[in-house]
Amino acid sequence: MTLAETQTTARGDLPPDYWCRSGGVSLRAKVWHEERPGLPVLFLNGVGTSLEIAAPLAKRFPGRRFIALEMPGSGLTPMTDLPLPPPLLARLVIDSARQLGASRFDLIGLSLGGALAQQITLQYRDRVARLVLAGTCSGFSMMPHDWTDDGLLRTINPFAAVLSDLMSDISGPHLSGLIHPSPSSMAAQFASFVGWSSLAFLPLIRTPALVLAGARDRIIPPANALQLSAFIPNAEHRILPDAGHLFPFTEPERTASHVMRFFDKTPADDAAG
Repeated sequence: MTLAETQTTARGDLPPDYWCRSGGVSLRAKVWHEERPGLPVLFLNGVGTSLEIAAPLAKRFPGRRFIALEMPGSGLTPMTDLPLPPPLLARLVIDSARQLGASRFDLIGLSLGGALAQQITLQYRDRVARLVLAGTCSGFSMMPHDWTDDGLLRTINPFAAVLSDLMSDISGPHLSGLIHPSPSSMAAQFASFVGWSSLAFLPLIRTPALVLAGARDRIIPPANALQLSAFIPNAEHRILPDAGHLFPFTEPERTASHVMRFFDKTPADDAAG
């Protein structure tokens, strides 16, 4: 593991890139409000979305150091030769966070980043002070949109089933600030989580958790927030009315208000890491 290296040129009003390297894998990172002391926030983006998706949310936390990490195959972060299993991805995130000076943090995971956040919280529970899961699910055990034959068929391989919906969603004009992926890179990211489910270990998570979902999420139905909060002890959930799948980007103010209320209710010193 090496120290993260910074690229001095920032694009627009975004902070410069950092590159974290661990085990031969490079992950791109950005850090907002870098001078802020104390417990940082670590954000994991979803499949196919570059870490620029974190920018609107990061700006709502001016008093916190806000770190966003980009997964292999997203944005400018290169794909790996083979899909990496979730336990290895979790180790890369922990190594990268340490390089950026975050040995313990509040963790926010969006979509597939939320699945990885669940793995990290189990695997490195002493590193995660508080957990926020946004627009995510338990893996292949996710809840379907409906109980029709077509709806149930999608759950056989849910990540592959939502690939076309997600490609359509992230190519919309409201997401013009993102670096768009290729279908092959998105498929490779989904492949890392084929056969993965968190349901068996969610009852072991003692970290304070908030589960957020968009009421109009057509990619991961909001029923999955109920499932996750039911399996994680003492977790709470909130459904954002009229919000879609990428609500931390499209509804940053509402998302931040829920997260900040959750943090205020659970001081970090009292949170079980």
